[in-house]
Amino acid sequence: MMADATGRAAIARLLAGHRTLTLATSHQGRPWAATVFYASDAAFNLFFVSDPRTRHARDMAVDPRVALCIDADAGGWDEVRGLQIEGEAMQLAEAERPAALALYLARFPDVQALHARPETADEQLIARRLQHTPFWRVKPRLIRLLDSAHGFGWKWELQL
Repeated sequence: MMADATGRAAIARLLAGHRTLTLATSHQGRPWAATVFYASDAAFNLFFVSDPRTRHARDMAVDPRVALCIDADAGGWDEVRGLQIEGEAMQLAEAERPAALALYLARFPDVQALHARPETADEQLIARRLQHTPFWRVKPRLIRLLDSAHGFGWKWELQL
């Protein structure tokens, strides 16, 4: 059995060690998955930007219950390490946006540079979209840590 502090530290390391997550949503019984870049905070909240016109954003607006997965491609069963998360997604209010943007830009220095000084037409477009595209937060209810280094199918769960 893993101690709570050890499990939380392992979760924090995995969140810091990856840049993308696969977000699963559904609407009227139709599942959908999308890959997004994310930033996280000390409470394991996950922040990402999504245009309201995307299918996953439309799904989350109707049903905020989401699942997500963060992991790397594994070469064998003993290399499987990652997180499975169940939670609730919420579009951030405008007042919450600056803190989320700061967290996101700190996580992605290349985006921060582009945001501060866009040079090409594509960079200018990305910078404009980042200024106006809504931020979302997933507040986890359950985080399952998977790590086959501890044995096949090993997992540890954190209820939040």
